[in-house]
Amino acid sequence: DRVVCGDTGVAHLATALGTPSVVLFGPTSPEEWGPPPSRSIHRVLWRGRRGDPHAAEPHPGLAEIGVEEVVAALDELPGRPAAEGASR
Repeated sequence: DRVVCGDTGVAHLATALGTPSVVLFGPTSPEEWGPPPSRSIHRVLWRGRRGDPHAAEPHPGLAEIGVEEVVAALDELPGRPAAEGASR
């Protein structure tokens, strides 16, 4: 099992439970709230631009993270490749 999620409580649960994860960050740096860098079972996707986490609109950097990049990050994690787990 693997998790793809935004920078939310789900990401913290995945870290606490040792579940491999890909975490998407928008305006908040993963250095503040991301999984510990020493844990190789997590991948962080972030465009490096800070912003207002309480803004009315989604952060532009979050929208720039594409499906292909997420799938590639999933494929780097332990477990079966993302294509095998995809439902048809």
